[in-house]
Amino acid sequence: MMNDMINKITEILKSEGIGKYLINKTEKSSSELFFIRKKLDVRRAKNITDYKVTVYRDLEKDGAKLRGSAAADIFPTMTDEEIREKLKEAYFAAQFAANPFFELVSGEGKAVADDSEDPHSTEDAVKMMAEALFSADNDGEAFINSAEIFAVKEKIRIVNSDGVDAAFNKFNINGEFVTQCKTEEDVELHYSFDYDKVSEKAIAEKAAEGIKSAKDRSTAKRSLKSGNYDVIISGGELATILSYYVDKSDSAYIYAKYSDYSAGINVQGSETTGEKLNITCIATQPYSSEGIKMSDLKLIDNGELKAIHGGNRFAQYLGIAPTGVYEKIKLDAGSESLEEIKKKPYLQAVKFSDFQMDFFTGHFGGEIRLAYLYDGNSITKVTGGSINGIISNAHKNFVFSKEKYSDSYYEGPFAVKIENVAVAGSEE
Repeated sequence: MMNDMINKITEILKSEGIGKYLINKTEKSSSELFFIRKKLDVRRAKNITDYKVTVYRDLEKDGAKLRGSAAADIFPTMTDEEIREKLKEAYFAAQFAANPFFELVSGEGKAVADDSEDPHSTEDAVKMMAEALFSADNDGEAFINSAEIFAVKEKIRIVNSDGVDAAFNKFNINGEFVTQCKTEEDVELHYSFDYDKVSEKAIAEKAAEGIKSAKDRSTAKRSLKSGNYDVIISGGELATILSYYVDKSDSAYIYAKYSDYSAGINVQGSETTGEKLNITCIATQPYSSEGIKMSDLKLIDNGELKAIHGGNRFAQYLGIAPTGVYEKIKLDAGSESLEEIKKKPYLQAVKFSDFQMDFFTGHFGGEIRLAYLYDGNSITKVTGGSINGIISNAHKNFVFSKEKYSDSYYEGPFAVKIENVAVAGSEE
C-alpha cells in the first residue's frame, strides 16, 4: 500500500509536469494512557498514515535563477482527483515563495532501509512507564494527581525526484504528570517528559523529584531577597541554556545575519575561568527529512566552534556541507559532584513557571516556583522571584556536575553552577 501510494503520487506529479519534489511518508502507531490519581481513566490506540509532498518550481527574476516551494498534505483516503488538485494548488503557490536557487539532496536511486526497531510494543511501553511513574507515588502528603503517557512508533520513508529513497523507524515515549500537595498551601506542579526509549528509572526519579518538590513548594516562603547569587540549574533547564549554542550555529540563522557565529571562534570568549564546552550534536535518525545522511557532529570542542549545522538550502547558500537538523545534543560530563558544588552558598532553582533562553539577546531565566537557598549555614525553601542571567557572563564560569541526565533532546551533566547571576527577589 505504501509503495502503491507513493507510485500514485509520483505518477500524478509527472502527469502535471512537476519534475522536482520531495515526499515524506509517515506511518504512525501509538498507545495512550490517561490517569486520574492512580486510576486508569482513558486508554487509546491510533494508527495514522499521511504523506507530505513538497513541490518545487523554478523561476527567473532579473536574470537570477530562483526556486520556490510549497507543501501539500496527502492522505490515503483521498481520491486521485483530490490528490491532483492538492498538488496543483501547491505548485501554483510555489511561485510566490521563491528563494535563491538551490539543488535538492541527491541519492543513488536505490531504496535504503534501516529496519531497527524498539523491542517493546507501544502497548507494553506505556504500561511499563506507568508502573514506573506510580512506583514513586508513596508519600503520605504529596502525590501524582494526573498523568498522560504516549508511546509512538513511526515508520518513515523519504523519496525525492533526485534519487533519494530512504526508510527508517523511530520510537518515542512522552507525556506529562501533575504532582500535588496540600500541607500548608494547595500546590500543583506540572512536569513533562520525553524519551527515545522506555526509561523506567528516569521516569521514576522524575516522579519522585516532582512529589518532593510539590511537598516542599507547599511550605516554601516568599523570603528571597534581590541580589546576585551563585545559581544551580538542572535537567531540562540546563538543556535550554545550551540550546543557545545550537541556535547560534544554525546555518539558517547565520545566513539571515541573526547570528555572527563562524567556525573557529571561541564561543565562551577569551576570559573563561570555568569549564570549557564540549558539545556534540547527536544523530537520532539515519536521514533528515530532506534525505541528508546524518551522523554525530562535533559542534564545540573545548570552547571552539568546530562546525555550522543545518538543512540543505541554507548550507548551499553558505557553501558548506548540509548536516540535517539535529534534535539532540550531548555535553561532556562535568568536573565536580553536586555535593562538591553545594559546599559554598548557592541558590538551586528546581522548578520554574516558564524557563526560557533567548538566543537573540543571550538572556535566560524564568519565574521561580521552588528553589533551595543555602547561606553557608542552613537551607531555606523559597518561592517567587525570578532569575535573570545573560549568557555572555554566565559561560565564563560554568561548573558542570558529574551526575548525568538524559532525555530525547539532551544527554550530559545533570546540573550547572553559574556564578553571580542577577535574581529579582520575592521577599514579603
